[in-house]
Formats: sequence, C-alpha cells, structure tokens
Amino acid sequence: MQRIVMLGMAMLAALAFVAASAVSVSASGHEFIASKTGKTKSKQTNAHLFKTGAGTLECAEVKGTGEITAGKSTAHKEVFTYGGCFAFGGEVTVTPAHFEFNANGPVKLENTITITPVGEECEIRIEPQTVERATYENKSGKLAAEAIATKITSKGTGHSCGGLNKEGSYNGAVLGELEGGTIEWK
Repeated sequence: MQRIVMLGMAMLAALAFVAASAVSVSASGHEFIASKTGKTKSKQTNAHLFKTGAGTLECAEVKGTGEITAGKSTAHKEVFTYGGCFAFGGEVTVTPAHFEFNANGPVKLENTITITPVGEECEIRIEPQTVERATYENKSGKLAAEAIATKITSKGTGHSCGGLNKEGSYNGAVLGELEGGTIEWK
C-alpha cells in the first residue's frame, strides 16, 4: 500500500500546482490585476504527472473555478476538481481542493483532500498545508503557471493504508483566465 500513499502525496502536489494557475505567486511585491469582477477558470496545458518512488499518477482532467474582484489584489481563491485519475494500474477518485493564492507568497490548501483508490479499503488524506514555488507568465490576458511542489505530506487511513505518512512532489502547467476579461500578474 506504499504506492497508494505515494499517490496521495503526488495528488497534493498536483492540486497545489493546478491551483496556482488561477493566480500568481511571487516572492516580492507582486499583485494580481483583474480587468473586471467576475469568474475565473483554469485548465491544465500539459500532462500533470505526479512522480513518486512507487510510480506515477496522472489525471486526465484538472479544472479550476473561482471569482475575482476588479483591480489589484494580493490574494485569490480557487476550487479545483480532478477527473480521469489513474495510478499504478487503477482508477482513483479525488475530492475537490480549495486553494488560496497569495501573489507574494505560498499557495495554501484550505481543506482536507481525500484520494480513494477504486476497489481498495483505504484512502489518502492530505490535510491543509502550505505549498510553495510556482512561476507565472502573462499570456494575452490569461495567466500561464508552472509549478513545482515538494515536501507535500499525506497520511493513509483504513486497513491497507493506515498510519503511513510520506512526502511527495509534483510538477505541471495550467492556464488561468477571467471570463470576459483579463488577469495579469505584476
């Protein structure tokens, strides 16, 4: 079941990365600039691969949604959903992830994410935590984000996965946009 725990670590990394796409995170003096108040959405732009010592996890669909206020802001919240997730030869379900992004700091996971391998009597829980390191690039009114997340912690629960705590990492890219408007990172 170590592979299932590693899957949990990988998913958090992925979740953190995708979440970062909707807004930008920087180390010094940056802001998000929205042309209007409205809904944001993001989607993956490349394969989101979660590499662990036990193998690789991949989700076929990663989408983010949120809302932003017109003008400058240093924080933004998004909810990400995952579909078509597979690892180690089997299907996995993942609950939505709620993220808060700060233009000048880390991405915070605000809720517990549960990853459940189909057919297994266990689950992986990723508790609220902070994940760092994303790069951003303005793309014609949209925001491209690439993230590398490390030291993501998770814990296995249930008969097969109980009590296992591990660290994992992830990298991937997404494109975020403001419906009917523009969003930038400066």
